[in-house]
Amino acid sequence: MARAAPIALGLALLALAGAAGAVPDKRVRRGRGRRRRGAARAPIRSGAARRRAPRARAPAAARAAQVAELVRRRDAARDAVLVFSSADFDEFAAAPGRDYHLMFFLNANYMAKNAQMNLPKLRAEYALAAQAFRRGPDADRIFFVELIFERTKDVIKRLGVNSLPFAFHWDPAAVVKEGRSIKLAKTSECAPRIQAYPWPAEDIVRCAADTSGLSGGEVDRPSVLKHPLFPLLVLAVIVFGGAAAWKLYCSPLVRITGLWALGALGVYWFSTSGGMYNIIRGMPLYYTNQQGKTIWWMEGRSGQLGAEGFLMGSSYIFFSATLASLSYVVPRIRSDGGRAVTSLVLVLLSAFAAMRILATYQGKTGISMRTFF
Repeated sequence: MARAAPIALGLALLALAGAAGAVPDKRVRRGRGRRRRGAARAPIRSGAARRRAPRARAPAAARAAQVAELVRRRDAARDAVLVFSSADFDEFAAAPGRDYHLMFFLNANYMAKNAQMNLPKLRAEYALAAQAFRRGPDADRIFFVELIFERTKDVIKRLGVNSLPFAFHWDPAAVVKEGRSIKLAKTSECAPRIQAYPWPAEDIVRCAADTSGLSGGEVDRPSVLKHPLFPLLVLAVIVFGGAAAWKLYCSPLVRITGLWALGALGVYWFSTSGGMYNIIRGMPLYYTNQQGKTIWWMEGRSGQLGAEGFLMGSSYIFFSATLASLSYVVPRIRSDGGRAVTSLVLVLLSAFAAMRILATYQGKTGISMRTFF
């Protein structure tokens, strides 16, 4: 028994040592388990890293469908220019993952009659540029679009455009946030790059090529001179026109002096009304304002419409006719009283016409006329 006690004591000490050594080993295993679970987790990105993440691109099928729809609309358009609504802008210009370029031209129907801006001529030059790119090697990578103010007021307001004309390039990487304003880079605008006005189609093609890096075709301006039947047309005009002129010369109508007098008055009226100026400068007779009201007369010194010139030409004719009547009409009146009354009426009418002409001149030019009566 005395020998068994030390043996039992030794066994007990060994058991205690084993138990004490097992505890640290268990802690180590638990710690290793925690490290393995932590290593399996994905790292947490910071806010800056999330902002630097590349923008998600649309599926290839969706991008192909957008391009196909744009190509279909362009081919169906009369002049290769697409007219966008606000919904079209959100669908084709604001969609993420685009791989095509857009050129935008902002227009307004109510300003079509503005002679100084000459938007119809500018729109025609823009269409020629669109057709040039349609014939070019990158036809399906860039599309020319028109935004009309009356249809896309909200889009134009978001773009921050408050004056026309305005044309700009829309890059595929441009981002549009819903409901927020759209900031355009100055380098994307065409107006600072073009000196002539209305913008020639060649300069618009050059602007689109510089801003997009794409290539367009040559501008093909329509002309009757390019038609293959033009020489035959010239020959027909010479032959039939010469025959008609000879018959008219031999007709007794050309010997009626009254017709020559009326013709002379017509030439005088057309020249004093500025008719040739209206033709050369493309001056409209009238224009329509934002409220849809037709304007025939522009107040102040802001400009002049074609109708104003013809009204002033008619005033010159009226004034000249009253003075001429004093010499050619009044002497044919037999009654002395009739001649006196007619002369007085004609003098008053001529004075009234002269005063109105001078008042209009002063209002349009700001130059005061000194009168002595």
